[in-house]
Amino acid sequence: MRIIEWNCQGAFRLKNKEILELNPDILIVPECEQEDKLLFGRLTPQPKDFLWYGDTGKKGIGIFSYSNYKFKLLKEFNPNFRYVIPLEVTDGKNSFLLFAIWAMDNKRNPLSRYIGQVWNAINYYQTILGENSILIGDFNSNQIWDTKDRVANHTDVVNFLKQLNIESLYHRQFDEEHGKESLKTFFMFRNVKKPYHIDYVFASQRITENGYTLTLETSDNWIDKSDHIPLILDINPFESSIKIKHTFQDLASRHLNDLTNFTKTKFNEEILELETLATKFDKEQTTNEQLTKFINDIDTLKQIDKLTTRLKQNGG
Repeated sequence: MRIIEWNCQGAFRLKNKEILELNPDILIVPECEQEDKLLFGRLTPQPKDFLWYGDTGKKGIGIFSYSNYKFKLLKEFNPNFRYVIPLEVTDGKNSFLLFAIWAMDNKRNPLSRYIGQVWNAINYYQTILGENSILIGDFNSNQIWDTKDRVANHTDVVNFLKQLNIESLYHRQFDEEHGKESLKTFFMFRNVKKPYHIDYVFASQRITENGYTLTLETSDNWIDKSDHIPLILDINPFESSIKIKHTFQDLASRHLNDLTNFTKTKFNEEILELETLATKFDKEQTTNEQLTKFINDIDTLKQIDKLTTRLKQNGG
């Protein structure tokens, strides 16, 4: 299986020829325009499956399948974490989780910008990260910026994922430390004299244990198209199946069961209401506003639970 990630810096419909010549099975494209602008069959070769998410039609994150792999957006997708898109990927025989990432600014909450956004997302999604997972994309982060004011830094994210047996494939393959990468993925203002390593592939050990190769393209071939270069991940065949169910009841159960007994007792009515809503949502059509409130209410309970646990640990 070949997965390619490339931040195209916009206008993918005019730049896709060269990246598709690399024969991706799955292609993740941050800063990609939405489907009606891609003009499938005219300016962009028609994929076998496609998912796009963004705030405006000009730039979001596009996920293309040019193989038998199909995508299913997980019900617990939380749009508060733009853009960390959780998908189940399956070819009918094997399945795994794919988190397509374009870490964004957050003007309303600067502490949660860029790597802070990824940190919040992996904490929210931690109930499913134990499944076979690949996190891939433009993280807009590097350990060299650990001192910047955020809810968490790059090293925190790396260590958190490592506890779940998920690691950076670049650092594993090239045996380099974070912050000391010899190969770069981003060239600010398309200037080769301003290079940084900010694109990553993290993967569960069970996905890569049969072998993989991560290839980084060079700026020479891509600087005229984007300030990023493509990352090409070739994974040897592996067997994988996802155990989570695509129901709101399963979503609520996984998140709410992890709460402490104190929070469960204190917010018993709120939890019962969320469980009732989950059952209802599995049977009836819901609006985006209802789903957003449902997801936010679950996340709020988790944040309260985390804070109260921390207070107790500190003697509060």
